Amino acid sequence: MGKSLRLSRIFRKDTGNTLVLPVDHGIGGSMQGLEDPVKVLRELQIPEVDAVLLNDGLSRQAKDIFEGKGAPGRMLNADVFSYEVQNEKLEHHLTYSPEFAVRKGYDCVKLVLFWDRPAAERMRSMKLIASVIEEAAKWDMPVLVEPLTSKPIEDPEERSKVLTDANRAAFELGADILKAAHPGNVDTLKEWVNAFNVPIILLGGSKAGTTEELIQQVDEAIEVGVNGVAIGRNVWQRPTEEAKELLRTFAEIIHKPR
Repeated sequence: MGKSLRLSRIFRKDTGNTLVLPVDHGIGGSMQGLEDPVKVLRELQIPEVDAVLLNDGLSRQAKDIFEGKGAPGRMLNADVFSYEVQNEKLEHHLTYSPEFAVRKGYDCVKLVLFWDRPAAERMRSMKLIASVIEEAAKWDMPVLVEPLTSKPIEDPEERSKVLTDANRAAFELGADILKAAHPGNVDTLKEWVNAFNVPIILLGGSKAGTTEELIQQVDEAIEVGVNGVAIGRNVWQRPTEEAKELLRTFAEIIHKPR
């Protein structure tokens, strides 16, 4: 009951889909367009946004945005990672526990899984994610896992395979939601929808391509059964009015009758 209620604050009942605004990037340092994340949240506070992905410090600073009926759901970024370029080592640690998320009234916790890493690193991350999923089950707290690659993979077939394996691992660990990078082709997205019996949210990634191409990519993803998008930089690195209009366009695509 608790988990389904929390998920209902993220995914709309009528469509089963969601529009997520991620503003959790600041945990890794400053980023263009997110210099003042509280201001960004206030400027982009529109009814079309179903949920916001953020860190707890920002959530406390902007708590009024999440109060009252009709407020967006809150998804807590619960881990942190850092890549040491010199020795090519990835550090990955938990920052917030499921119990903390419950006490603070969050609707979901999010963790990252980097798949293109040495076996020891990958196994440590999988163990961390599995332990969080086990603990979260005690509190009926949904867990979102974001399978990623730590480096760009240029070969389309290899990228698709690596991301497929990563999403498979996250699903097998027990993720309630997959926040997936686009594999580069719609057929693979459709395979994920058919294979993984959990909601899939498409992440936005770095700002690239035209606005029309981005909108088309979202439309194609929703058409094959993806349950929404979580697009940050491609939104808040634009002028405010343009960003709001883009969010409304996404919402229209995501929630249109099918």
